[in-house]
Amino acid sequence: MVEVISFTIGFYVLFGVLALVCEYVDSAMGGGYGTILVPVLLGFNIDRALLVPAILFTEIWTGFGSAILHHVVGNANFRLRYLSKDKKPSRKFFADGGSIAKIEESAHEKKNKRIFEISDDLKISGVLALLGIVGGVVSATVALSINEIAFKTYIGVLVMLMGFLVFFKLKWKFSWWKISGIGLLAAFNKGLSGGGYGPLISSGQMIVDRNPRQAVASTSLSEAVVCVVSLIIYMTIGGSVLSMNFWFLVIALLIGALISVPLAVYTVKYIPIGKMQPIIGFVTMLLGVFTLAKTFAF
Repeated sequence: MVEVISFTIGFYVLFGVLALVCEYVDSAMGGGYGTILVPVLLGFNIDRALLVPAILFTEIWTGFGSAILHHVVGNANFRLRYLSKDKKPSRKFFADGGSIAKIEESAHEKKNKRIFEISDDLKISGVLALLGIVGGVVSATVALSINEIAFKTYIGVLVMLMGFLVFFKLKWKFSWWKISGIGLLAAFNKGLSGGGYGPLISSGQMIVDRNPRQAVASTSLSEAVVCVVSLIIYMTIGGSVLSMNFWFLVIALLIGALISVPLAVYTVKYIPIGKMQPIIGFVTMLLGVFTLAKTFAF
């Protein structure tokens, strides 16, 4: 059994504070929680086999929690509504006696073909999550054949480039295939290198002309779903035994991360849109620099 080194209460408080700061950046800027927190906590000699599931576990709660709050405060719309069948419209006539009932009934029939009304934000989050799962599984089959340092260098450069494009507000016209491509690329990268998913997803959405608030919120929701599947796969394949010290670590990280969620959501709500995109672009560039630094420093 792999053990997490036993820490004093002071260390667990420190881990909670670190989680608070990293999750604030993640929920407000669209990424950075695992990218920053994993290498920092590895410096405390916490085994990666238990650190990774601890990070994934907390990201599930914070991802869904921030997505719900983003919806509540109006940063995004994750509505899924059942459309009940309405009564057929009453027959109406033009002044000259011509009936328009057929026109209304035709419109009514088209409406009733839609059983559920799904918002665009929820559709995009679903597409990103599905491709995240597919990309993660596919990449796991080839991860062992790729040089880790070379690929993490590629991830760092790619994240920096995306941040650069967002910072200078480069825009491409939105399309579903572009969103799908971004989601698949980010998921494939995460499966191979362990990071870069959030920054790539959020910045990629802004490059294809999505509202920054909606992009950040959709990233939170899709990443939470991907983390659920990743955690199941990781624990099934890894077979790690979760000790009491592991749960102490999880509780410390979870408390700190959850405290930051409402702070981050309201930051997204009240930052002016015109300033939000350059800030996210700058933070994304910094995450790319950090990825390169930790690749060659650890």
